[in-house]
Amino acid sequence: MIMNPTSLPLGVVCLAGGKSQLIVVQKAKELGYAVLAVDRNPNAPCFALSDEQLVMSTYEAKPIIDKLHFLKDKYKLIGIINRSSGVPVVTAAKICQAFMLPGTSPDSAAIVTDKSRLMKACKEYGIAAPVCQSVSSLAEIDKSSLYFPCVVKPALSLVGKSGVCVVSDSDELPAAFGAACLAGMNGIVNIEEYVPGHDLSLLAVVIENRLHSIILRDELNVVTETGCIRFNGIAVPSVFSGQAEEIRVIELAQQVVERFGLDRTAINMSCRCETRGTPKLIEIHLDIGGDLFYEALVPKSTHEDVLGIVIKALAGDLTDVVEVNFTPAALLFEGENAPIPKRSYIVLTASDRGTLETEISKRYT
Repeated sequence: MIMNPTSLPLGVVCLAGGKSQLIVVQKAKELGYAVLAVDRNPNAPCFALSDEQLVMSTYEAKPIIDKLHFLKDKYKLIGIINRSSGVPVVTAAKICQAFMLPGTSPDSAAIVTDKSRLMKACKEYGIAAPVCQSVSSLAEIDKSSLYFPCVVKPALSLVGKSGVCVVSDSDELPAAFGAACLAGMNGIVNIEEYVPGHDLSLLAVVIENRLHSIILRDELNVVTETGCIRFNGIAVPSVFSGQAEEIRVIELAQQVVERFGLDRTAINMSCRCETRGTPKLIEIHLDIGGDLFYEALVPKSTHEDVLGIVIKALAGDLTDVVEVNFTPAALLFEGENAPIPKRSYIVLTASDRGTLETEISKRYT
């Protein structure tokens, strides 16, 4: 276990202790950090591996902060490792603020996690994003600025891509609106401009307000017969990796870092971009990321310790990130309705990105 000059173990807080966090806690322990795990479930799997078990909700920052103050003479708190999107991102920001750790301000975290506020802020800051109106009922929709196709999605959701639909005409709006409400957490629904192009996801870390890109990935999304968007997997490297479009995506992410004052955080930024086009921001997740990326795809695509890089950055033990080389690989989920952790999957590998594209296409035809 890593000690600091005061002889206290260096501790990281892990927000949530379920099965998906096991790999994160295991890696943090392997790197020598003490892990203070937080989960409302007293039988959370990560508790068996962690140094401290805080049986609390990751949605409520104050009780966690109070307990951490009680433990401050036992550990030197150096960072937060969070794999959960939504409200826990705001909780992480409040913990960083309380213990004067570099991170994201609670205000910025609250904006980023709420897509209605995010789209409004993008318009104010001049960040390229879809034209959007946020409403709590169908009657509030401004029909004069509504164009089809459009995308209907919850402003604040618990599960990524849930309740997101592409709507072709006004007759489809009520069903799509209802699906977005059911998947949402605050009753607000975004009606967004449909942006053509590729679905991309940039994984990066922010160190002292500077973005360090790790990998640009292709999101393999499909639109079902009912118009719902289904997440089917990830492919690396992106078809735009090494191209001008990747540079534009990174520039967009750095603009986000500067405008929202991000200091030390992981960032997963989704955008859409046409070939030779300008990327538009779709959503931001200030967390380590999930979707079995680290568990299943990374081991097939690179020998670098990607998760270790992210955790060390969040713990303040990195000042720079070395380039990580990824060979072509794709993680494809099978089954349509089950949550991602319960969906079966396959991992495809290839010698080049073109061959990988062919293999992916075979799975969808």
